[in-house]
Amino acid sequence: MTIPGRGDLSPRRKHRNWRRRLGVVLAVLLVAGGGYVGYRQLRGGGTKQPEVLPPCPIARATAAAATRQRIIVRNATLRTGLANDVSHQLRQRHFRVGKPGNTLFRGKGVATVRYSPDRSQAARLVAAQFSGATLVAVAGSRVLEVDVGPRFRALVPVAAAQAADRAILSFSSPAPSATSSPACAPPAPRPAP
Repeated sequence: MTIPGRGDLSPRRKHRNWRRRLGVVLAVLLVAGGGYVGYRQLRGGGTKQPEVLPPCPIARATAAAATRQRIIVRNATLRTGLANDVSHQLRQRHFRVGKPGNTLFRGKGVATVRYSPDRSQAARLVAAQFSGATLVAVAGSRVLEVDVGPRFRALVPVAAAQAADRAILSFSSPAPSATSSPACAPPAPRPAP
């Protein structure tokens, strides 16, 4: 409806500015694209070539390294001097033995070898010196103890102990540790003959 002299009373139509809206959309897309590229660069998904790592040195386990761990020998029987005798025999087999002592409780079996996870290989080598030894893992670190029990008669013969040592050392190869940025590449597996 038109009132004479007043003009059209309907609201003015707004001009839609497509150029401004297109500019805003393009700016948002550019910012989002730049953020995505930055995220990929930070997460290591860039287009650069992966660097080739040098091969890791192969660590060989030796009996000397495992026998350098200090062993505490304790008498878990009523026999006097048993821990001292066993300590002397282990020293002759090139083990590093601390001061022998007694346990508070009487043991069972031949021997009980208590060890922390960082002494597992040395514990297996010590247990190989006793026929029928029991291995017991404990918490903590730098723990390697032998409680000689009432069924102990003698250490295994040297030849049998050396054969057991070779078997233990051949099966225990150090596992590569998982790190966020390795410094070397693990060796490739050998093809089967």
